Amino acid sequence: MHNRTTERNLLKRKLEAGLSIHMPAPRRIGKTWLINRLAQDLRDDGWHAVEVDVEGIRTPSEFARELCSRIEGLNTAKERFFAHARQRIGAVLAGQWGDKPMEALGKVDPIEFSAILIASLNDTHPKTAIIVDEVAYFFLALAEKDPRDANAFAYKLRAMQQQYKNVRWLITGSIGLDTIARRYGLEGAFVDFETFVLEPFKPDEARSFIRDAKIQQQITHLFDARDEDFDYMFSELGWLAPYYLKMVANEVRPSDTIPDHALPLATMRDIDAAFAKLLQPNRRSEFAVWREHVDKNLPAIDRDIAKQILGLLSRTVEGERRDTINAHLSQTQGHLSSRQTMDILSMLCNDGLIMKNGERYVFRSGLVRKYWLEYEAE
Repeated sequence: MHNRTTERNLLKRKLEAGLSIHMPAPRRIGKTWLINRLAQDLRDDGWHAVEVDVEGIRTPSEFARELCSRIEGLNTAKERFFAHARQRIGAVLAGQWGDKPMEALGKVDPIEFSAILIASLNDTHPKTAIIVDEVAYFFLALAEKDPRDANAFAYKLRAMQQQYKNVRWLITGSIGLDTIARRYGLEGAFVDFETFVLEPFKPDEARSFIRDAKIQQQITHLFDARDEDFDYMFSELGWLAPYYLKMVANEVRPSDTIPDHALPLATMRDIDAAFAKLLQPNRRSEFAVWREHVDKNLPAIDRDIAKQILGLLSRTVEGERRDTINAHLSQTQGHLSSRQTMDILSMLCNDGLIMKNGERYVFRSGLVRKYWLEYEAE
């Protein structure tokens, strides 16, 4: 139930129908696991699946180099592809570049080089999927360095998507591509991508995940729990992502037993004790990824504001309305446009730190909220 079979089948069906997909997914939700399994599903059905992780890549040249390197990892028809690519590169350079596509990268514009690779994939295989993970990081870094390069690359990507129909795209990200695209004038480049939001587990999927024999072998103490006790855990956690489910499960010490039941049972008291352990000072490093994520991956002008918003929201389970957030920020930041506040809130939502619940913005995870209030809020 927790193996994302429904999502994998749906994504595969959409790619087979000729669609390209943008899949925003917050951190720690199992996005990378899903796209790796989807890539294997596609390969099992005769597709070429090229997986490219662009987090940390900051230039078109680095992107082109990574794409070429990943294509080299194809197991089938690789030679045919590279023969086709060499022919296209030769037509551009008229020789004098060697016999390997990578050797031409310094002599051909990197955006055009990427287009040559895509064209060769298109012409040598009828079903190819390029899966680009953390694409928003790439465009954020590119736009902050040179908005013109970001614009040129984004719209070339759209042109390739429209021209080479045998190549379908699945782009993913844990920060908001829509917000970055709007800020840097790139929105039109992504209008042909269909959005598919990857959601956290539902309670029955979360129970299936924890009860899975492979997961049980990875946690400290084997245990099961009554459905109502699992529901209590999930309510307290509030964010049913695999990473945090496993983190809590790893601290559970079951104290109840039932005759003929295969595993000891964890009670609500055991679950409360697990949460308490995770919030001890010596466990802060397991949550610090959220602060680092804000520091490294939000635009520089937004980082301090984002931390102030998170500090405000961490004070209560109920969160705050946007007008209250604006009023709070006006006292510390002076005049701040409603659009800038909305953009930051959207990025924090896309990142999985917060969500909109009715008219209020709240932390997705009660556990992360308690951590932020204890150790990060000013």
